[in-house]
This record gives sequence, structure tokens and C-alpha cells, in this order.
Amino acid sequence: MTLEELKNRIKEAADIVEVASRYTTLKKTGRYYRGLCPFHQEKTPSFYVDPEKKLYHCFGCGAGGDVIKLVMEMEGVSFMEALKTLARQFGIPFQWGGERQSKEDVLYKILEDALSLYEREFWKKTRGYSYAAGRGISEEIAKELRLGYAPQGWDFILKSLGPKYSPELLERAGLVIKKQGGGYYDRFRDRLIFPIFTEYGRVVGFGGRAISSEEEAKYINSPETPVYKKGRVLYGLNWTKQHLRKEGKAVLVEGYMDFLSLYAAGIKNVVASLGTSLTQEQAFLLARFASEVFVNYDNDEAGMRAAARAVPVLFSAGLKVRVVKLTGAKDPDEFVEKFGPSSYIYKLKEAEKGVIFLFEHYSGQGREVGVKIALEAIGNIPDPIARRYEVGELSHISGIEEETLVSMLESGVSGIGGRATATLTPAEEQALALIGENPKEFLSLFSAREKEVLRQTRLSYLLKAAEALAEGREIQDQELKGTISRLSFKGRKTEISPGQIRKNLLKYSVALLLKKVQRMIKEAEREGDSEKIIELLRKKQELIKMRS
Repeated sequence: MTLEELKNRIKEAADIVEVASRYTTLKKTGRYYRGLCPFHQEKTPSFYVDPEKKLYHCFGCGAGGDVIKLVMEMEGVSFMEALKTLARQFGIPFQWGGERQSKEDVLYKILEDALSLYEREFWKKTRGYSYAAGRGISEEIAKELRLGYAPQGWDFILKSLGPKYSPELLERAGLVIKKQGGGYYDRFRDRLIFPIFTEYGRVVGFGGRAISSEEEAKYINSPETPVYKKGRVLYGLNWTKQHLRKEGKAVLVEGYMDFLSLYAAGIKNVVASLGTSLTQEQAFLLARFASEVFVNYDNDEAGMRAAARAVPVLFSAGLKVRVVKLTGAKDPDEFVEKFGPSSYIYKLKEAEKGVIFLFEHYSGQGREVGVKIALEAIGNIPDPIARRYEVGELSHISGIEEETLVSMLESGVSGIGGRATATLTPAEEQALALIGENPKEFLSLFSAREKEVLRQTRLSYLLKAAEALAEGREIQDQELKGTISRLSFKGRKTEISPGQIRKNLLKYSVALLLKKVQRMIKEAEREGDSEKIIELLRKKQELIKMRS
């Protein structure tokens, strides 16, 4: 039996209603079961389970998928661990032909072994322990966050793990560095170790804080490896995700000590981006657990610039954004140490709305600059109601009429997202439902030339989504991901065939391109460019043939 066959057997045997009932109370409503969503706080039930299709979907937050994904999300475990859990629960022997460890599994094991060694050294209560105690880190927090210590010397990891793993594997895991003249040496030496986990609790890397003040680099981090992609991980999310879900809000800080200080102070809904270049992957990851983000980077010019860059990225994930400004301290760690948790919570309440922060941050270069950049950020917001609300905020702070700002927004200020955020047409809904059911079938409907036509219009996102799902990749656009889940849950109208879906999409795309070509022909005529006119007329005829 292959892994794919085992997965399908477990999905077939698992009762999704029984599994979902572990996390929320469900009541039968027609062919579905309905209850309060376990992924976000709500008063009106919007979480539905379809026992026939074995799917779940929340019409409030957009969460959705099959029974395996439900266990992964709710239990905070990996795909394989979710499979094992369900196999045990429903009596399926967990055996498959490719049960050998993958290359990634070997790296995970190496990193876990290394963490155990670092932890052991920390609890010998030598330099690492003393440094942590001096920074006010309690034993309870050190144990919970699994802090460690990399001893002095150049070969602690090499000697400890060398009998079990080759130096090449240790280098691949990011634990050792290859010398130019041959041989290897440890990456982390005489440093307090912060293990970095995925949201499911697998260690993927480390951060090391220098113990000695003579070290030039205060912090060093694991390099990117096959299992650690910095831009896809939020430090601390494995410990705080349930708090984020409960609060609906997240405090986003920069580094390990900022996270640790807030967490130890009882502010549990916190994560760290481990740097100031927030990525869209991190924003979309955050949006799975919270709806509002309080950005609190360092209280200096670089930190404020980083916060300004983060606002539009967070907007693109559908998040509300506020920016925290601290006074009397350089970062959250120092602020809590000097003024205490209560004062910090008060600062959160004073946090500035993201659009207002952007306008004020850039208006030093002129009001027009502040308005332009704030509008560009608003253009990233996927929800039209939320966009209009932020326009109102900008109008209030800038003194420009709201209708003027709306006109400016609609006339060309666009965001960084790759997909139009307008209401979906029926043709798009039908296409997305088919993509959710069978992405490979959707792609097979179109010839290479027809795909080229789709890619030249705003419907290109349909092809990108189908290609991602067909290749087993995650769709990064959380709004689109939720929409596909919702439409797959509902299912396609039976009278709409795949062939009709293809015809509808091509008709729409060709109509858009014909308008564009016609405008280009008029421009070429004004310029007297006869060669370009002939080329465009040929393209127009080709499109007309495709439409018929």
C-alpha cells in the first residue's frame, strides 16, 4: 500500500462528524451538521460539516478542508502525525510501502537531538543558565520554551552527534560550518539557544544569543535549510496559537527576547517575525489564528520603517492592523522590564490604526505622499467593506473628502496582491468549485493558447490556483483558499458541465482582451504606426475566432 492509498483509506474510514465533535458541539441541519467554529470566536454558528463529502467549512473565517487537515489544525500536529492519530482512532493499520525516513525526517531528528544536547548543557547551570537568570528568565519559562546552551569550544555538536550523523548531514541541518581548508566547526558556540519551531511544534532551527560581550554578533541564526525557511515561520506560534485564536489578536514583535519578556509577563498572544522584513507567507500564517495584529518593532527609525513596510503586507492577508509606539524604552523587552506588564497593555490600547500610522509616517515628505502610500496599502485589503472603512479613517486624518479618496483608489491605486478583489462572477465561482474538486481536470480543459489568453486577464489567478493544487502546493492567498474551500463544500451546480465552465471563462477573457486590443489599435492609429495596426488587427481576428 502506498502512502496515498493509506491516506485515502483513513479518510474513507474516519467519521468527520465524530472527529469534529471533539472540538465543538454539532447539531444536524438538513444534510449538514452545524456548530460554533473552533477556529475563531463567534456567537452565531457558521461551522458546517458535510458527512457525505467528508469536508468541513466555516463561512465566518474561511477555514476548511478534510478530516486530516482538521486534526492537523486543531491538534497542532504534522500531516503524518494526524494520519497516525486517525489510524489509531478508527482501527486502520498504519503501514505503507514507503515508510522509510525521508531526507527531511532525518534533518528533523538531527535538530531534535541537537536541542536535547543544548537543553542538557543549559541545565548543568553553567554560563547559559547564569546568563538567563541574570536576564530575569525563570526556570519555568526556560523549561517551557526549551531554552538551551551551546558550550564554548568548536566541536561540541561534531563530537556529540558525529558518531550518529555525518558532518555533511550536520551541515545540511545548519548546525556546523565547513572550513575553507577542509573540516567543520560548530555554528553555535558559547550562546544561549532559542529553538525555532513550526506552528505544529517541530524544531527547524535555532537562534543563539552571545553570552560574552566581546562577541561582534549579538545574535546568530540557523541558515535556511530544506526544513527551515525563515520567511514561513513565526517564532513562538507553536506555544501561543491557541491564545491568538481565543483573543483574535496578535502582538507582532521582532526578536526572541521581546517575545520571551511579553510571554513571561502573561501577554501570551505574541509572536516574533525574527527580523523586520515581514513576508506575505508570515502574514497569511498569522491570519489563520488572528484577525487583528499589533505591530511592535523596535522604537527607533529602523523599527518604524519596518512597521510601515509591514502594514500593507498584513492588510493583504485580510488583517486589521495597529502600530504600537513605545516611549522610554528601545523595545518591548526593555519596556516591560522598566514599566511592567500593565503599562505595556495600556500601550496596546493606545496603538495607532495602521492607515493613520502610514499617513503620519510618510506625510513628513508631504501630505500627497502620505495619502498615496496609505491608499496603496488600502488597495491590498481583500474585503471591500474593510477597504471603505479604512478610506474613512484616512479621510478623517488627512482632511480629504472620502469620495475623493474613493475615486483615487478606484482610478488606479492598486495593492501588492496578485488577484482582483471584486465580487466573483458566476463563471469564476463555478471554476473555483471545479478547481477545488479536481484541479487537474480544470487544467485539462484548456489548450496552451487558451491558457495564454487567460493569463493575460485578471482570471490568471484561476490557473495559478489550479496549478498549485495539482502540484500539491499550498495556495498562499488565504481569501482565495477560503473561497475554494467554501465552494468545494457547497459543490458545483450539476447542470454546469466542465465544458460549459471552459466556454464561459474563455468568452469573458476574450471579451476583455478584445477591448484592450481595440484601445491599442486606436492608439496605433493616432501614432500612424501601420505595422503595429496590422499586427493588432491579426490578433483581433484570432480572438474573434476563439470566441465563436
